[in-house]
Amino acid sequence: MSATLTPSVPSKLQSITQNLTLPALQWAVGTVHEILVQPGENFYVFSVRQANNSTVFLRIADPHTGAPLNGVHAENLVYDIMKEAYFRNLQVQVGYRDFGPDPQAGIEKLVIDRVILTQ
Repeated sequence: MSATLTPSVPSKLQSITQNLTLPALQWAVGTVHEILVQPGENFYVFSVRQANNSTVFLRIADPHTGAPLNGVHAENLVYDIMKEAYFRNLQVQVGYRDFGPDPQAGIEKLVIDRVILTQ
């Protein structure tokens, strides 16, 4: 019995991912001052008040595309950590990516990529 070769099919995924340029990682450092949850719209926003009293509005979404995530709840580690930071008034360092203006929300689409919780 001889081996059968299956012809390879070129993947479009490689060309898509090579052309994808993520926005630069930026940081917000402060305390979670407000939580806005609109589950029907998959819209989860946290206000982080920084030491200079500026506020950054950060959202849970896909950190590689900016697309909304379905079913965000306590099992989502970002949601859980940000919620704990809010209730315990702990300082957070949040790495986020700016995907530009979101006309529907009226704010920039600043998507959380990572969270550091500190005491």
